[in-house]
Amino acid sequence: MPLPRLPREGRPLGLLLAATGMFLVSTDSLFIRIADLDGWTIAFFASLWSTPVMWTIATRSLGRDLPDRFREFRTPLLASGFLGACGTTAFITAVTKTDVANVVAIIAAAPIFAAVFARIALGERTSPRTWLGIAGAVAGILVIVGGSLGGGGIGGDLLAVLAISIFGVNLTIWRRHPELPRTVLVALTATFSVLVTAVPADPSTLHGDALLATLAMGCLFGPAARFCMSTATRYAPPAEVSLFTPIETVCGTAWAWIWFDEVPPTATFVGAAVVLAAVTYGVTGPAADVTPANTPHT
Repeated sequence: MPLPRLPREGRPLGLLLAATGMFLVSTDSLFIRIADLDGWTIAFFASLWSTPVMWTIATRSLGRDLPDRFREFRTPLLASGFLGACGTTAFITAVTKTDVANVVAIIAAAPIFAAVFARIALGERTSPRTWLGIAGAVAGILVIVGGSLGGGGIGGDLLAVLAISIFGVNLTIWRRHPELPRTVLVALTATFSVLVTAVPADPSTLHGDALLATLAMGCLFGPAARFCMSTATRYAPPAEVSLFTPIETVCGTAWAWIWFDEVPPTATFVGAAVVLAAVTYGVTGPAADVTPANTPHT
């Protein structure tokens, strides 16, 4: 029996890229725990290793067109790169301050944030079904955050909310500019991350396991995941792309559970179930099938 052919264009390709990107980015929580450093330092080293790799790839892929492409998309590239740096740092720091399950459960609310920002910036219609999903996701996040109030993890939960808010804005930027050079975008994100984290980072704390973990994050899994996610929005709306964040929720929780015996607290189980149910309800079905008016499908 022949193997199914992978999609090469259109919406199916966008959804495949989104699923792949979310699976790859789910490993971040594992490597962050292995590194066992503060969030600023992990973000600094991962970005430091990533910067020369991504600029080399960008230069080789675009060649002499790189300066022209940068000038053409200068504003969205710089804005998205800076936002990506802040979001990545917030996510990494969140994982160091609270349970992995809390962070990735909150990340599962990405489709809700994406729908709101797409409505504001792109004019995409937000259906009553989506608004009900928004209300449910907010309720789930409140359950998760409430469970952290007595355990000292509230700061990490709030950083996760900040990270996913930034991700929703970036999804909208990527959708608004489908021809944005993705390799340059990932390279700029790494560069901005180095600049943002250079002062608070503490390089003297780097050890062998942290070196290997940040190399894996910065040179392989992180850039590949971000390239997949940013490219996916060329072919599918932000809400559909972000629908795959439950992959990170499930896999990220599984990595922490398998490798570190980090069993999620009851409040996280309950809140995650509410978030996932609300997201599934809010961005599926005919009422959520909306295409931006100014962005044709390829």
